[in-house]
Amino acid sequence: MPTFADDPSDPTAVRSRERAEYQASLPGRSPAAGDPIAGAISGASRRLRALAALSGSLTDALSPEDAADLVERQALSALGATSAVVVTLGAFPSPFSAAGEARTLAPTLSVVHAIGLPAEIGAALDQLPLDAPVPLAEVARDGQPRFLASEPALASYPAWGAAMIGAGARAAAIVPVWANGELRGVLGLAWAEPRVFDEDERAFVLTLGVMCAQAIMRAHLRAAEREAREAAEQANRSKARFVATISHELRTPMNAILGYTQLVADGIDGPIGAIQQAHLGRVRASGQHLLGLIEDLLGFARVEAGEEVVQVETVLLSDIVEQSLGLVGPLAELKGLRIRVERPEEPVELHTDLRKLRQILVNVLANAVKFSDTGDVVLRLRVEGHDARVLFEVTDSGRGIAPAEHERIFEPFWRGDASARHSAGSTGLGLSVARQLARLLGGDLILARSAVGQGSTFVASLPARHPGKSDGDADGGTASPHGGAR
Repeated sequence: MPTFADDPSDPTAVRSRERAEYQASLPGRSPAAGDPIAGAISGASRRLRALAALSGSLTDALSPEDAADLVERQALSALGATSAVVVTLGAFPSPFSAAGEARTLAPTLSVVHAIGLPAEIGAALDQLPLDAPVPLAEVARDGQPRFLASEPALASYPAWGAAMIGAGARAAAIVPVWANGELRGVLGLAWAEPRVFDEDERAFVLTLGVMCAQAIMRAHLRAAEREAREAAEQANRSKARFVATISHELRTPMNAILGYTQLVADGIDGPIGAIQQAHLGRVRASGQHLLGLIEDLLGFARVEAGEEVVQVETVLLSDIVEQSLGLVGPLAELKGLRIRVERPEEPVELHTDLRKLRQILVNVLANAVKFSDTGDVVLRLRVEGHDARVLFEVTDSGRGIAPAEHERIFEPFWRGDASARHSAGSTGLGLSVARQLARLLGGDLILARSAVGQGSTFVASLPARHPGKSDGDADGGTASPHGGAR
């Protein structure tokens, strides 16, 4: 098949170029209309500017159609083309490997975008069989560009050439659209006059093809990423709703069990002996523990679903501590442990969510009790900094945490040693929920230090005044799980 391109080694072309260069070098010579050297420089300058503009524009988040439109418009502007079209091999398959080995080809070409192309020609190119006798299909099959410099070259493809000539085309360039070593599609350009495609112009058109492929690939990847993210978020919301529903349904009968146990223990139906009282006490303790696990699941589900809101109120630090100790103290007494509190002498007033702060303290203290068998659990309270941040430091004398596990302890449902007796009845959510709630309140929860056999220290740092609450806000505010007001 003829390609009708000029030959840079042709003697006539070489003499013409040398004569133009000599004339341009004469003293006082300035670029004039029709000067081939000046024209070449001007054309190269336009192409460089077009590539620079295109590179900047293709970094934006574009759809495949918008990406193809940008490339086509730059081609029309820089080269003076009258029409452009981008077709792909199906939904961007990979017909060629990086090593050039043939893969299964898509059976048809699909038009992504076209400019200046008559509607009937564009319709004929869409879903065009790959074995069709047209240059776009040929390029898609073998990956080699076609430069058709004149009307006879177009006419060598009878049906397609006749349609293009009838639409006013007298020259065309059809180049492969490559990306990552794989043929992705074809870029076609047409001109209203016969054209001589020099080496620079051929390289420019081929570069446009590469840029077009990369831009369309990025657009497809962004779309796929967005769809995957939306699907994951939907799955996460469904999971959170399921966990919340199950937890709620478990909590109702659990409260009933605890209520009836208390009635029996109070002797409503008759006197209870000491042994029975002891058994009932163990039932209540186990029920409270199970209820705590259910509350952990509910808290996790609410935070994950983004349903937790901050209800800011004015509270005293000492009140929050006493409420938290009232919930965790019985667990420590059962193990023969003491919770020792070191607090500021002066009262500390907080503007925060009482329930969430209490849950943070309860989760961290309960975790310390769970992993300690002897000694004290120490809760140190202090206010630091000009922005009045309150620090809750909890130190235990438990088994400690191995360095390799430091980064994982806040992961939901993760337990360092699921076979250890400490893990029995644990969801692995206590610390994860506590950290998420701390961040919801504008602070954080960290592992300050820990070593195997030497216990651990966790520190929750929270602002004394929640950032979502202004001085004149009497009703409290709401916040996202990341701590910002909303």
